[in-house]
Amino acid sequence: LSWKQFNQQTLITDEMDTCPNCGCPIEKPQPEQPQKVEVTNVKLAVDKKKIKIIIGAVAFIMIVVIAIVGFKIVSLNNEKKVYADNYKEIVNLMLSGASDAESACGLIHDVWANTIYEEDDSKTDEYTKDSDGEFYDDFNTSLMMLMVSDSFTADIDDIKENQEQVQKLMKDMKNPPDEYKDAYDSLKDFYDAYTKLVGLATDPSGNLSSYTSNFNDADSETLNTYKAALLYLED
Repeated sequence: LSWKQFNQQTLITDEMDTCPNCGCPIEKPQPEQPQKVEVTNVKLAVDKKKIKIIIGAVAFIMIVVIAIVGFKIVSLNNEKKVYADNYKEIVNLMLSGASDAESACGLIHDVWANTIYEEDDSKTDEYTKDSDGEFYDDFNTSLMMLMVSDSFTADIDDIKENQEQVQKLMKDMKNPPDEYKDAYDSLKDFYDAYTKLVGLATDPSGNLSSYTSNFNDADSETLNTYKAALLYLED
């Protein structure tokens, strides 16, 4: 080839198999073949036994939780019922004791007053008069005659027994359920008034004027607190 031919630039196209200048065969690049990716089926091994165990464990836990919740609900309802029953019992018990104490206090007052003012009364004459039908000079003698009488002693014994029962029940009424806190406060007020009234029956003291005043106050307070406590009684 001449120098001129050697420097001549010739465009080689894809259709050419040989070089037009030198006649050499043209090696064409082979197109790249896409790499084959083999996808194998992956089988997940499922342990049915473990699944059954897990399901069983979850079911057991749910049963236990439901049982615990149910037990607590039943226990709470039972606690409320017991408290309500005890509340009703103690209110009625205090009412009975207060009624007996009121009668005893009234008799003490009448014996006391009738001796001082020498008032005839079929209910008090046996305590205020001697065997000759004369009034005792000292009202203490009349009160002593009342206190040692079999009928009055029996009444006082019943009142004291009632008070003991009430005191035992009141210990069980402490720490009430939330919905009975107000009821317990009313019950406590009734108990305090009841205790004062019972004390005036079992251990009278002071003079006639102070005793009369204390009795009237305690009697009125007992009635009012009973009415308040009555509002919380369930049918």
